This record gives sequence, structure tokens and C-alpha cells, in this order.
Amino acid sequence: MENKNLSSEIDKIWEDNKEEFESKLSNWLDALSYGNKFLHSAKKEFHCWGPLKAYVSTTKAKSSSRAVFSLRFFGQEIAHLIVKDKEVFIKIKGSEIKNDKGFDLSLPDGIYSWKGKEGQLVRKHFKELSFATQGIPNMIKQEHRIESKFISEMCKGSGKFGLNSLRIQPVLIANKFPLQIPLPISASTGLPKPGRGHIDILARHKLKNNKTNLSVWELKKPNTYKKVASQAYIYSITLLKVLRHSKRASEWFKLFGFKSRIPDSLVIEAVVAVSRNQEEKFNKELRSLKETSPLQIGDDSIRLVAAYYKEKSDSITLEKDPFLE
Repeated sequence: MENKNLSSEIDKIWEDNKEEFESKLSNWLDALSYGNKFLHSAKKEFHCWGPLKAYVSTTKAKSSSRAVFSLRFFGQEIAHLIVKDKEVFIKIKGSEIKNDKGFDLSLPDGIYSWKGKEGQLVRKHFKELSFATQGIPNMIKQEHRIESKFISEMCKGSGKFGLNSLRIQPVLIANKFPLQIPLPISASTGLPKPGRGHIDILARHKLKNNKTNLSVWELKKPNTYKKVASQAYIYSITLLKVLRHSKRASEWFKLFGFKSRIPDSLVIEAVVAVSRNQEEKFNKELRSLKETSPLQIGDDSIRLVAAYYKEKSDSITLEKDPFLE
């Protein structure tokens, strides 16, 4: 396949779909901004018990009377949590969610009290499953498990990824709930296409000079690659488009946790998280990207780096700080 200038491809896609993208971005922002305010109060009504975590999505964040969360086991959705009138419920629907992922949860479809016996059964079941599999359950999409552990590492106070130098936090809704930031361009094939895309993890990385960069993390399960550098590059360039060319760019910047205006120059970190045995593939793709696709976009720049990780039962470690030369 002939190498392409991915930045130029994104420019063309953006220009051809400008109005549609603007509408999508506005709708997503409305949902997440509304959810951000409502979930600040809703989060006080319950606590998740590990290894279960509550996630937010653009389709579930907006409601006039309730908060709806995606309840996930190592990143894989297993049910919904509903907070309404200061009561918390768990909604289980569809055997494909409950059983076909190898979770073997024997509980009929329905809505149950999160604090009742059914809610206790769910928490106990998945806690025992995590213990039985030593924190590495067999899942159809192993990236879900890896992503969940990366988010947990980023949320630690210190010693993130077994390092002392890395000051990084994931972008969270209401300072508590993870989400995958939606984008109007998909990079799933390694080429940009119009369609629903999402960043695996969007984070804020604080540098030694106290400047903070946005950090786009794209993850692959152990021993897998699949053009992840191109994916990270595409989502980073698309994120720049949102922050430079969408009508509500400043509101997105605020949602990402910044209180200042968007600076005149931005550095977007495009981080490829893979196991060490994928280093040769990363270096080869990085060379190709540098030959065909610019890392400097006007006054903004993309910094493309690799984070080589090891998965453990209760953590993720990095061989070194990926941002240190």
C-alpha cells in the first residue's frame, strides 16, 4: 500500500464534512458538559467496588432526571448503573453482556438495587473472578483489560507505572469517571475515515517546567501492533482540528481539565503503548510517518513516542518514562 500524507487526508475529510462534524462535536459536548455537572452530585451516591468501575459515554451522560453509567469489569461492559433520586440501581440486560464474554453471571435480566442482595452478588462474583484469574481474566477484547489498568495507574498519586518521574492524569468526567473521548474521524484501519472514532485514553501530562500537554494514548494488547502509531497520529491530528477549528474549541479545552485559554502553540503527545517485542515495528512505522506526514502543524506539533509496558496482575509497569529522551 502506498504511504500517504495522513495530515493532508485528515484536512480533506474535515473540509468535506465540516458541517456534519460540527454538529456531532456540539452534540457530544452538550452531553458531556451536562453530564459533568450532574455526575458531580451523582458520584456521591455510590462507590464502586474493585475491580468494577463506572464509565461515562456521550450516549449515557445526558439525562434530565438520572445519571447512567457503564459498569465495566476490566474495561468490558457488564451492566449499567442508574442513579435516580439518590438511589442506585444495576440494570442487567442481554445474555451477550452477561455470559458470552466468559463471565458466567447467572442473574436474570432486570433492574436491581445496587446495595441489595443482587448488587452484592454481582460485586462478589466479579471480585472472585478477578482473584481466580490473578487479575488477568481471559477476555475477547484484551485491550479493554489493558486500558482499565492503564487508567488505574494514571490515577495513582505517585509511583505511576513503577516510575517516580511521570506526572500524568487521565481526563475524567466529574473528576472520577473515565470515558473514551469521541472524535468524528476513525483511525481503526490505520487510515483516516469519516466516522465515529475515539481515543483510548486522553490524559494531561505535566512537565518539569509545569507546562501541561494533552497526551493521546493508543493501546494494544501484549504482542500485538496493528499500525498503532498511525492510529495515534490520526487521533492527535484530529484532536488538533477540534481545538483549532471547531466553533466550541474553548469548551472542549475546559472539559479536558484546563482553566486557561488555548495557548498559541500546542504539543500533542501521541503515545503508542505496546510490549517491548513490538519495538522494531514501531520504529519502522515511525520512520515511514516522518517521511510522509508532518509532525509540525503550523505552530502546533505532534510528539510521537512509544511506551513499552508489562502487564501484572494488579498493575502496569513501564520500562522507562516514554517522554525522556
